[in-house]
Amino acid sequence: MEVRERVKNLLKELISIRSVSGEEREIQEFIENRLNRVGIKLKRQAVDKDRFNLVYLNDSPYVISCHVDTVPPIDMDGAFEPKETDGRIYGRGASDVKGALSALLTAVELFKEKNQEKELPVSLAFVVDEETNSAIGSQKVVDVLGKDRLCLVLEPTYGALCTAQNGAVEFSLRVEGESAHGAEFEKVENPIRVCMELIYTIENRLSKPVNVLMLHGGDGNYLVPKSCEALLEVKLWAGESWREVEERIREAIKEVRTTCRVHYTLEDAEDFLEFNYEGLLDKLSLAYERALNKKPELGTMPSWTDGANFHRAGYRCVVFGFGSLKDSHTARESIAIDELENMTLLFLELFEVLR
Repeated sequence: MEVRERVKNLLKELISIRSVSGEEREIQEFIENRLNRVGIKLKRQAVDKDRFNLVYLNDSPYVISCHVDTVPPIDMDGAFEPKETDGRIYGRGASDVKGALSALLTAVELFKEKNQEKELPVSLAFVVDEETNSAIGSQKVVDVLGKDRLCLVLEPTYGALCTAQNGAVEFSLRVEGESAHGAEFEKVENPIRVCMELIYTIENRLSKPVNVLMLHGGDGNYLVPKSCEALLEVKLWAGESWREVEERIREAIKEVRTTCRVHYTLEDAEDFLEFNYEGLLDKLSLAYERALNKKPELGTMPSWTDGANFHRAGYRCVVFGFGSLKDSHTARESIAIDELENMTLLFLELFEVLR
């Protein structure tokens, strides 16, 4: 019961701290003060203006990394007012990824309270800026962590140990045309319809769906809009090159015949990544089985994670965490208290396995 209550109450505290990307100082200071009380001295690494990563370094080659930023409230009412309902904690960041963060902090505190003279058998990294395309937190933290690390990256994976992550090509379209009175819409091309045709053409060319992240045109007045803007993404799987896929997107755009002006911008791109997990997956699997009395499932993370930056730095990586990725970023974002307790127990067992 001690573990369950502690991790649940800590998550509520973390949700109450607004830590939208760019506003991470308060939560970093909270983590710093919390771990300082149990003898974990964290080093600040300046990232950008008033922002900093937190790093705890020791001689262990293992490191656990967790981002501390969240997306904005978006359409979640009371996003920073945690609610407990039917065995779940609701709030922005509950699953992505403050649930895992609360479990990790609770496990570290419990370990140090029972082993005051013993070194924590892992290094720790609490990084900013993961929820943006720049992800400068994990880019920079490798300068402090150094080389040859085995890194557990915390993200909501439904409890699967993910040894790979999907790639993606993210791009934007802006279609500009001639406006007209709504009653004479047939006399001009509607940029919204052109944009929709572009999306369907890209899907046909690639034989895969396009993720429409944003589509905006018109203002409700009775006229054909002058422009339409879209933010789009295509997911990549093993064996696909983002450069080749992006070239096919450009070719598809050229196929659409229109009098409108079409502006294409590549926003971000990442290939499908298969992590090197040697020496890490076996330790995690053993801790998982001992703590939860079952074997873990293996999987592929559908989304970009800081694991990409660690992978490029030559780290061996696994992405893991309980919680629903589907519900993250939405008004439904939550995590089960059972999952919080299980993650805490798993981290405690992992510390024993790595000692």
